[in-house]
Amino acid sequence: MAKPTEKELDLSTASEDELAKAVAQLSPEEALFFLAKLEAVMNKRKLQLTGYLVAFVAWLVGIFFALAYYGTHDGFVGWAFLMPFGVVGVILYAFGKWSDKVGKRVEPILERERAKLANAKTAAPAEK
Repeated sequence: MAKPTEKELDLSTASEDELAKAVAQLSPEEALFFLAKLEAVMNKRKLQLTGYLVAFVAWLVGIFFALAYYGTHDGFVGWAFLMPFGVVGVILYAFGKWSDKVGKRVEPILERERAKLANAKTAAPAEK
């Protein structure tokens, strides 16, 4: 892994102040793109966390029903304990695919922020 030069900023170890200074040095369009990309990544992480929580709850409910099924039926019912893990796998896969799509969608965020800037520029002369 290459070491960053003096001009490069290592985002994994940078403080908020260093990051703010680096963003301030960017052109307005570059700063807007960086912040839009950052927002998309944060949305992706939130969605992944939601997927983990949904999968955990589904696993708990599935194991509870597997235990109930195991207690009320005779014979081999070991498959009932595998079902919750299958459901968790499907949930994690679906949320992973969804979060990948959300993390790559920067253009709607850029359009929204550009519209905000345009509205702010048109509203500023009206106030004077």
